[in-house]
Amino acid sequence: MSLNGYIAGEDNNEDFISHDCWLAWLEAIRKHGCMVWGRKTHQIVKTWPKEYIEDIKGVKAVVISSDPNYKVSSGFELVRSPEAALETLEKQGFTSVVLTGGATLNSAFAKLGLIDEVIVNVDVFELKLELIETKRLKGKTIQLHYKVVSH
Repeated sequence: MSLNGYIAGEDNNEDFISHDCWLAWLEAIRKHGCMVWGRKTHQIVKTWPKEYIEDIKGVKAVVISSDPNYKVSSGFELVRSPEAALETLEKQGFTSVVLTGGATLNSAFAKLGLIDEVIVNVDVFELKLELIETKRLKGKTIQLHYKVVSH
């Protein structure tokens, strides 16, 4: 997500995501060997340049949509629910998966208690920032303190 909490812009553009975040995401999905995302994310992925699709070759990709007639791209498998996604992957020998969807899909998995770990990469969005300090506050809060760098 970006610093302002968005996963994509209003036009579904993700150009603000840094190359470092892209590489970290690739490392995660390759480590687990599989990933799950929803229809909305898949719609965006269909518009990606070919080299990005090449980067995810060899990773099992499952798309969740309640529409059984939704057409997924070659190399992707369609299922209808979070439970079906996990069942499909388990039958294929996977023991962990990267959930890489948006808010709707992430919430569906969370409500079902199907998330064991969360990794948050925060990108700077529209502001040039310099990280000053990371501080662990009481409870489960982490504070990121940034300085705005002049344009």
